[in-house]
Amino acid sequence: MLLPLLRLILQRLRRLQHRLNQRLETHWVRPAYSGWVVLVISLAYLGAATNTMVGWLYAISGLTFALLGLTGWQSRRMLRDLEIERSTIVPVSVGETLEIHLRVRNTHPKQIKALLQIVDEREPALGGDDCHAIDTLTPGADYHWVDRRIAQRRGVHVWDRLWVRTGAPLGLFWARSLHRVPAKAVVYPQVLPLSRCPIIDRLGDAHNPVAATHDRQAIDAQDGVTRTLRAYRSGDPMRLIHWKSSARLGELRVRELETQNSGRKVTIVIDDRATWQPDHFEQAACAAASIYFYASRAQLDVRFWSAQTGLVQGHRIVLEALAAIDPNPILDARQRDTTPPDTPLLWLSNHDAHLPSLPLGSIGLLWDYPPVSNDAPRVNLEADRDLRLQLQTAR
Repeated sequence: MLLPLLRLILQRLRRLQHRLNQRLETHWVRPAYSGWVVLVISLAYLGAATNTMVGWLYAISGLTFALLGLTGWQSRRMLRDLEIERSTIVPVSVGETLEIHLRVRNTHPKQIKALLQIVDEREPALGGDDCHAIDTLTPGADYHWVDRRIAQRRGVHVWDRLWVRTGAPLGLFWARSLHRVPAKAVVYPQVLPLSRCPIIDRLGDAHNPVAATHDRQAIDAQDGVTRTLRAYRSGDPMRLIHWKSSARLGELRVRELETQNSGRKVTIVIDDRATWQPDHFEQAACAAASIYFYASRAQLDVRFWSAQTGLVQGHRIVLEALAAIDPNPILDARQRDTTPPDTPLLWLSNHDAHLPSLPLGSIGLLWDYPPVSNDAPRVNLEADRDLRLQLQTAR
């Protein structure tokens, strides 16, 4: 009984000490270990001088107190006249390198800034707080800092707190100042290069069987009216390569066909009103982005819908919507009442309750959902298997 109470008291004391240290550093200065040593020595000399009335002891005590006061004032002064700016962070996809640019300028006309520590308070998804040291910064000089890290998780990350900390000139005191420097990093879901996607190829077959039959025949025959030739992009089907033009030009050229796919409407939906496991939802966002780009290359009129974003279209707009979408959001009344458009839907969810009520020709894409409570069209995906392989082979 006594031991847990002592632990609780120690935890409270540590928290109180941490808050006190932060407050001292932010509003004045906090003595470092060496500062406490010098302060104790100064007090000892002052006590000895008081007892013995020896002048040189008073002199030593006064000099050490003056040294403490001067270094504390210099530590606080070292943080002034600093201008900090960020460059716009270019959006990246998961797995790509995110670059964060920072510029620190010494605007003081005469004073040299030295021994500065920059602490950028970031979210854990971006690696948490990042520290960087600046040795010296001459008057009017700029210091450019570029931090590169691999984006690990999709999302829109916003932060603005940046601390400048110093122990200059003698390391006796610590001082810091807060700078509000807004930053926004957008990490898109990974777009998998799909060479084929049978789910999209058969989506809407029941909705328009005649057009679907023609589409399948055109695909099987590898025939169609060539609208134009363009350079090969990663993920383009090998069957669309125009080999004669590629051999003549020395680079792969791909045919864009005027097939029955043009104008065919498809809507990709993430069921964000359901309860998701975080890993499954991240795979769903990745699958939605990959299938969207595949359908766009196939010249389908493809759109994306969720209760949070509504109906959106366009590569950049859809990627930003998928980056910002939350797995288990708190929806308002308007978002809960919205419904997807009445077109064939690719319904990404973790249960099949809504599948029977979807428009004709829709298909459900479910994550780790073994029970089958209805016979609506669906494709079950396994979270522990390669997602790209499953999307290219699932029918």
